[in-house]
Amino acid sequence: MPAVVRFTAGAPGTHLYQSGGGSGRQLAMGLSGALIIRPSGAAMQAYDDASTAFTVESTLVLSQVDPVFNANPDTADMYAYQATYWLINGEAAPDADSIAAGAGQTLLIRYVNAGYDNTSMALLGAHEQVVGRDGVRLANPFLADAETIPAGATEDVLVAVPTTAPPTLAGFPLFNRNLHLSNGSSTSVGGMLTYIVP
Repeated sequence: MPAVVRFTAGAPGTHLYQSGGGSGRQLAMGLSGALIIRPSGAAMQAYDDASTAFTVESTLVLSQVDPVFNANPDTADMYAYQATYWLINGEAAPDADSIAAGAGQTLLIRYVNAGYDNTSMALLGAHEQVVGRDGVRLANPFLADAETIPAGATEDVLVAVPTTAPPTLAGFPLFNRNLHLSNGSSTSVGGMLTYIVP
């Protein structure tokens, strides 16, 4: 039976929405996504604070796939769930879209961890300034090379895109530091990996 849910979008921030049914089965099937509340009158800020201003943004929904579960989601044992594919916005590298952000620009990355595992996202060649968690602006933002986003949580980070050359020909690598960099086997490279391309 369809249901209508209404709510008032209050304070700005990044949130995760997900299906509340199916004892976690629907979440494992990918019924989740990002809900972004923007500050009124400040379209290029993450929050109602000028220190969160940005020039370009990217929302990254982090998730995973267990092929055994996906083959039979109605009866698969959720206690045996074991992901072997790691996704950014539903795609695994090398198919994940890169992030276009020019040298000298400020990039806002909205991480949404829609998976079951805590995920540490690392950025080579630049720092991430963590400015918000779970839709709440941090009073004391901090710099990180890699930051762990708990399962079910969100995080907002600002990246000052360097004007120096990136560390790889593809750009600045942004990847899962937990080494979830495979696509179903230990011999293929992929998973949660993308690039910031100036």
